[in-house]
Amino acid sequence: MIQDIFLYNNLNNRVELNTPEILLVREFAELIKPERNICAEDKTGTEGLRAFREFTYIYLAICWKSPYSDYTE
Repeated sequence: MIQDIFLYNNLNNRVELNTPEILLVREFAELIKPERNICAEDKTGTEGLRAFREFTYIYLAICWKSPYSDYTE
């Protein structure tokens, strides 16, 4: 069964992980590490703001359910 990895939440305009198991993939796990996500809005990096911006980009650029999937590159 194919399951969606990302879900788009219209209430807060944010992509959410539908399957937390995606973080078992080393490259995705690296994106969510706190030390990599430290920014002005999140001094500790625990909210993963940078990672979720990158997950949003991945969703919008690659997912066939993205509103931009019909556009050419």
